Amino acid sequence: MHSRSALKSTALLCARARTFTPASRGFAVTSFPRQSAPNTELKPKVVYEGGLSKAARVMKLASVASLVGASAAIPFFFTGSSDIPSGARTILAITTLGMTGSSTALVTWALKPYITTLSILEPTVGPATPMLVDTLTFLAQTRTRLVFPEQLKPATMPLTSWSVSEPSDRLVEASKAILELVNRGRKKPVVLARGGDVFYAHTQGPVSEEMQRIIDASP
Repeated sequence: MHSRSALKSTALLCARARTFTPASRGFAVTSFPRQSAPNTELKPKVVYEGGLSKAARVMKLASVASLVGASAAIPFFFTGSSDIPSGARTILAITTLGMTGSSTALVTWALKPYITTLSILEPTVGPATPMLVDTLTFLAQTRTRLVFPEQLKPATMPLTSWSVSEPSDRLVEASKAILELVNRGRKKPVVLARGGDVFYAHTQGPVSEEMQRIIDASP
């Protein structure tokens, strides 16, 4: 009950911040000394940081670099004077590229759900508390998604902690106002997590109090 009311209050605050003007309420507009505008920004609070975030980023960059290097070296298999038949050269080139591509694909699959940072947008944690979850893209860039604890369910795949269920109409509607505020000034917009997304966090060891509440709030 508390989390649902908190979600409604967040959405209501965002809506009022967009639509309220003095003239719209019938007030006379008078000039006053300039004052700071009310704070309608959502300030994320980091409650979890992946202990292997730096290592995961380096591994992704190294795997991509090795794939690029192997691809760039392929033409050299077919140039220069050598007694090696063209068929053998082709096999060597395909083997080299295949092994490098396989290792890159494996690293990408293993580290795709890895959570580097998890932040909450409300001081209290409940099933409907909006959270920002950071993971890494193929090129080791940060990807941020908005997710709610009630969307999280235990995952059965290796190297995953949670799978995300499709957001309800209530969450989709509430997320619109939240995303509008969160994405102000961002170069890469935050998006709402969708069904099928997966996340991995170190939940077995010691975690912060807020992170433990998130774990408990997920179904």
